[in-house]
Amino acid sequence: MADPDAFGDWLNAYARAQEGGDVALLKSLLSEDAKLFETPFNAPVTGVEKIVAVFAENWARIVDVSFKVEKIADNWAHWTAGGLIEALDEPYRTDGLLKAELNAAGLCTSLTLWTEPLSVRESDMLSQRDA
Repeated sequence: MADPDAFGDWLNAYARAQEGGDVALLKSLLSEDAKLFETPFNAPVTGVEKIVAVFAENWARIVDVSFKVEKIADNWAHWTAGGLIEALDEPYRTDGLLKAELNAAGLCTSLTLWTEPLSVRESDMLSQRDA
């Protein structure tokens, strides 16, 4: 079992990888046989190389990235991300939860994401409705 601070350390590094589109850093956070569940209901993407390829493909589309994450429980975090989809010149915003299972070395063996895409326009409409 990983030490109590391992998840916080892992989460901080994961946030740096997300914000910088840092494939090498992301790769260093995953075990060789890691599993990525892009949603809890999808079959997993298995293996560090395949997982890194999924993230790299997504990162290649987004510029001006912002990524914020906050630990909410052991191995659980809430995150928000934003940026610009360059090809469409459209703002991009998502909100979600993640669950990361770490091994004794502090490497992620399983990463499950719950992601809710948010249109900037939708959030503007919602804020006007709530006003």
